Amino acid sequence: MVSDSFPTERLLDSFGRELLRTCFAYLEDEALAEDALQETFLRAWRAWDRFEGRCSEKTWLTGIAMNVCRSMLRKKRPIFLADLPECADTPPEPSDGTVLRAIHGLKPKYREVVLLYYYQELSQREIAQALHLSVPNVSARLCRGREMLRKALKGWYFDE
Repeated sequence: MVSDSFPTERLLDSFGRELLRTCFAYLEDEALAEDALQETFLRAWRAWDRFEGRCSEKTWLTGIAMNVCRSMLRKKRPIFLADLPECADTPPEPSDGTVLRAIHGLKPKYREVVLLYYYQELSQREIAQALHLSVPNVSARLCRGREMLRKALKGWYFDE
């Protein structure tokens, strides 16, 4: 049963922008990120009556968003240039993007914790709740992800 008391506006105002940014960082596509955000709120609305408050609303929504993003990546079909309509203007490239490309080069289990920790600013405990992992597991993945990023960004940012 779907709850009529789902606080859509409050949750969207409080967490929508951060969730959209996280979905974009995960999916690397603005339209897919917007779709993921909509799907996240749809799933949250459907499950609202089962939300028990064992974690914060932000953590709960972030867990849903990560599941949506994973699902979307599994279903993502390749797009061929020949299939795209002609465009007069090419959208501008995001500034540099080196760090985000390096993050996307990580295996998903490391990419998720890095995105949630740095982009969503969740604590390790909140990440553990959102991804259904132990805190030591999150800590280890975050440490390993940082090490991989340090190697990938050597010469760009790190002086090693």
